[in-house]
Amino acid sequence: MDSEVVKTKFIVQNDLCVGCGLCVDACAMEILEMYERVSVMRDADKCIECGGCVRVCPKGAITVSNVSAPQKKRTLHTGRQKQRRADSNDGDAPILVQLLDLLSELNPVQQKSWRGTDISRFDAFKVEGHRSSVRYYQANKLEKIGVACMNFHGLMKASIITVAPGPEYDIPYYGIDWDESEEHIFFYCDLLPTDDPVRNADYLQNYLYTPLEEHYLTYCNMPGLKNNVYHWARALFSPYVLTGTIDKSNLKAIDMLYNCTADYLRSWIELWKSATSLDPNSDYMKLVQARRKKISQILHANDPGGPPMVKLLGKESAQIALEIVLP
Repeated sequence: MDSEVVKTKFIVQNDLCVGCGLCVDACAMEILEMYERVSVMRDADKCIECGGCVRVCPKGAITVSNVSAPQKKRTLHTGRQKQRRADSNDGDAPILVQLLDLLSELNPVQQKSWRGTDISRFDAFKVEGHRSSVRYYQANKLEKIGVACMNFHGLMKASIITVAPGPEYDIPYYGIDWDESEEHIFFYCDLLPTDDPVRNADYLQNYLYTPLEEHYLTYCNMPGLKNNVYHWARALFSPYVLTGTIDKSNLKAIDMLYNCTADYLRSWIELWKSATSLDPNSDYMKLVQARRKKISQILHANDPGGPPMVKLLGKESAQIALEIVLP
């Protein structure tokens, strides 16, 4: 892993800040607060630089950036322990255990290299004393299964699974992101379409409506769900995406989240079973590959998980990890 020297710099232009508090609500680490109607950061050590506060500010009053600072060196295996860490923060999150069990039907085989680079070090490592992992699997009909469990300062655990079809298949991606802190869970679950469902009515019917309509109607009105998704992401998702934030006190909704991710995955597995190989050089598959390439470009350019990964792992290691876990 890379060693990274970083410092978070949080700047608010007081003449622009209107005291709306949207940035406070958007902060994944819950370290922003309003003081005399201006946003302030309580603990820059815990900032993961996701950019959520910057994006929601209606006046563009917030800037978050990195500057060198030797007193805040971040590297792996530092041995530093934070008092707020709970034992449950180590190891795979329960959501990953559940979904990986379902994926075992595909007979996935874990790989130790990614595009010629040894990735065995990603299998289990520690960042500031907290266990994390990034794993890459291969299976029939698939380009990859990317699985990550990233622990940010013992305060938030991000669990991600992306299942990408092989280049001869047009079935959707399966994707989930489950970001859990002490008080809430942000998640998304979807079958990301690899063709335009407006242009291709058969794709909409066979790959989205038929497998997902019933599930979507079951879960779309789960109690307490606070919808929260970036505009650029909405352009990529299917009409059946489920995403938002749930308070962890809402046990009924959390049970629904677990069931939702499993039901969507079971439906995707049925699509995988029936998927047939198509000519990658056909006009249709060229459209599919072009869309997949564009999805990847947009996610790598905009995904809020990128800056935190760079901050914790360093640029080179973060780049490899993101290539594995993003479509």
